[in-house]
Amino acid sequence: MEAIDNNLVSCIIPSYKRTDTLRRAINSVLKQTYKNIEVLIVDDNFNGDEYSEQVRNIVVSFDNPRIRLISQPMHINGAEARNAGVRAAKGEYIAFLDDDDEWLSEKIEKQLRFLKDNPIYDGCSVFYQEFNNNIVVHSCPPYIARDLFYKIFCREVAVLTPTVLLKKGCLINTGIFDNSLKRHQDLQMLLRFTSKYNLGVLPEYLVKIHRDSEINRPNAKSIIEIKKIFLDLSKIYLILVPLKKKE
Repeated sequence: MEAIDNNLVSCIIPSYKRTDTLRRAINSVLKQTYKNIEVLIVDDNFNGDEYSEQVRNIVVSFDNPRIRLISQPMHINGAEARNAGVRAAKGEYIAFLDDDDEWLSEKIEKQLRFLKDNPIYDGCSVFYQEFNNNIVVHSCPPYIARDLFYKIFCREVAVLTPTVLLKKGCLINTGIFDNSLKRHQDLQMLLRFTSKYNLGVLPEYLVKIHRDSEINRPNAKSIIEIKKIFLDLSKIYLILVPLKKKE
């Protein structure tokens, strides 16, 4: 595990078979008004395939010391790719971005300011909007920080990995992502985090989620199987983890 660099933010971007949008995602991080950010691109493709080569070429083309490429010894899933990024991260704070999404330019600056002004919180989430062909098709409903663990579990609120900024030490203590899950790894991580730590909410729309690409999306049968596995694991998790006292 890397030593922690105070005030540094580590942005982790896993990439799997979607290099056409990767450059856009990286640029949205480099254009942040807060500049003390390292960008960790985790190549989650199969070693030596065309996508892996494209990821490497994109990283090299930026020629930016703030960007690091992390190559997985083998493809497992998005959870393990994010875990690899967390293990390699040097920052005091961890943020995530999918390779087809974007941050608005003030996201990290505003989240850090929120955490400095509200020390009771160990992480901060913001709101997001969904885009299709650059047109807003959905805005996540506003929510507040109260009882987030229960609201996340019941899917009453929409907290996504690209919306959060978390203290690395707290994230490590939660066990990070469960790599036995093919989907809903973000939901599992957020349940673990909010069961132990306080997640604050900055009520601003600072993340763009793009819905143009169908790559990496499961079919209906796969979705049913994936949700069953997640729910079975969550039942065990809720039994073993003491219920967090409501704020």
